[in-house]
Amino acid sequence: MSEKFTTEQLTDRWEDQRDIKNLMGKYINLTLQNRDAEIFGMLWAGEADVCLGFNDGWYVGSSAVSSYYDAVHDRNVLVADLLQKKFPEKIGDKTADEIFGIGTFRVYPIVCPIIQIAEDGKTAKGLWYAQGSQAIISSAGPTSHWTWGYFAADFIREDDTWKIWHLQFTNDVDARCGHDWGKPAEPMEELPEFAPLKYFEMPAYSVKATVRPYYSPDRPLTGAPRLPEEYTTFADTFSYGI
Repeated sequence: MSEKFTTEQLTDRWEDQRDIKNLMGKYINLTLQNRDAEIFGMLWAGEADVCLGFNDGWYVGSSAVSSYYDAVHDRNVLVADLLQKKFPEKIGDKTADEIFGIGTFRVYPIVCPIIQIAEDGKTAKGLWYAQGSQAIISSAGPTSHWTWGYFAADFIREDDTWKIWHLQFTNDVDARCGHDWGKPAEPMEELPEFAPLKYFEMPAYSVKATVRPYYSPDRPLTGAPRLPEEYTTFADTFSYGI
């Protein structure tokens, strides 16, 4: 492929790969810092067909995708409020800004990047593996999970800046710590002080679908998402979107 490009063009393409790595690095760090409300406006494209997929469904369109991130933010606000009420002697005098994000820790380190830039330079594709963990507050109190899965994305250039166009975050494993990750964990006893979390609902998917089945002892052989391939324009390749 290098024979198709001049040295200057190859340098530009190297910089594109660097920028896309940085873009996804920002995504992971904003998640870690519980700054979900900033993700859509900062990192996503303005295309009408943006979409965000998880194991069991898709958010399609700007309104649906942004509503997901807003809901994650709103849940963190609720968690902080409930924790402040439970521990008034420790954080009762803190402001909402000071306690925002407590009780929630989500980290998804991404590795093994495979990035392809279209020959026309207008779009790109990327695939990463993520072996992560998360600590969250549920209606049963604190819980911790291991997660193993993939980030797969299409990117588009807008005003000479790379933006997320289509994104999948699908896990093979999302298991509570201390339990067999190949089987569902036993339900935990709910705690009255965290009861409001039982009734907090994330926005409904635009499309309910099995994007990737979770691992189980009887799951059929399931390979990695399709690897990015060299391509000329986006019309010549597959999409990680719905």
